[in-house]
Amino acid sequence: MQSTVDSTSSTGATAVVPRPPRVRRRRTTEEQEGRAGYALIAPTTVLLAVFYLYPLVQTVGYSFTTWNPATGQTGDFVGLSNFTGLFQNDEFLRAAGNTGIYVLVVVPITMAIGLFFAALLAQPFRGRGVYRALLFVPYIAPIVGSALIFSFILSPLGGIVNGALTSLGVAPIGFLNSEPWALISVMVFSIWQGTGYAMIIFSAALTNIPQSYHEAATLDGAGPIRRFFSISLPLVVPTLGFLAITGVIGALQVFTQVYILTQGGPLQSTETILYFIYQQGFVFFHGGTASAAAVLLLIVGIVVSVIQLRVLNRRDTIELT
Repeated sequence: MQSTVDSTSSTGATAVVPRPPRVRRRRTTEEQEGRAGYALIAPTTVLLAVFYLYPLVQTVGYSFTTWNPATGQTGDFVGLSNFTGLFQNDEFLRAAGNTGIYVLVVVPITMAIGLFFAALLAQPFRGRGVYRALLFVPYIAPIVGSALIFSFILSPLGGIVNGALTSLGVAPIGFLNSEPWALISVMVFSIWQGTGYAMIIFSAALTNIPQSYHEAATLDGAGPIRRFFSISLPLVVPTLGFLAITGVIGALQVFTQVYILTQGGPLQSTETILYFIYQQGFVFFHGGTASAAAVLLLIVGIVVSVIQLRVLNRRDTIELT
């Protein structure tokens, strides 16, 4: 049915003028897909905004105040005092140093061992799946339970490792309560736990390499080691970059193993930045200091990730050219 509008003529009479029919523009397929896409990501976006973005903005705000988590009071605005105070805090500086050592040791060693086992298990032999499963179990096992078992193994009172050392005539070592063994033990535990994950990711990358590359190299007389360094390793570099980025981010946030194994001791020798944040926020209730340290850790993580992504992108560009 056509709609109408009233209009008044020069004689004062009212005439009915038919309104032109509305022409609805049909949405294109791209527009419909776009609307469906927005509808699908809307719940996730809302959840991210509520549980990630809002706490992040609030943490940044608290970093400029004397917020006390125990009382819930925001406190006074102190500007950059919390940030400048961190660089004059020996405990924070030591935690930052421990975190740096942890990242530099754990990430590359975990990746190297994971790649070694992935290359080793890429060869067809009986029971290969069992070995892969055994290497992957520490990664999927609950970290708290694994850390407790690890502490029993290293215990100077009946631990397996100290028992073996004693049988060799070596005095028991306090692996978790003496320097530098405590930090070394935490890093060994993290390497042991993360190797399985790196191995699985590298195995997937090695499987995707066409077998014809290796067959051609073999016909040219290349041995297994030469094929690995000339074919396998260059082709898994993107995977290596992925593991480096995720590994560094995870290493910067190391906390649970430190809390279970050493609780930051002895004498803060194993205290990391995240453990320092926990101590300041939930033990000493210095919420402003804890928030400032969290913001600094976030900035460091972003900067490191951006640098790694730039290096990887540059390498891809060079390879394409």
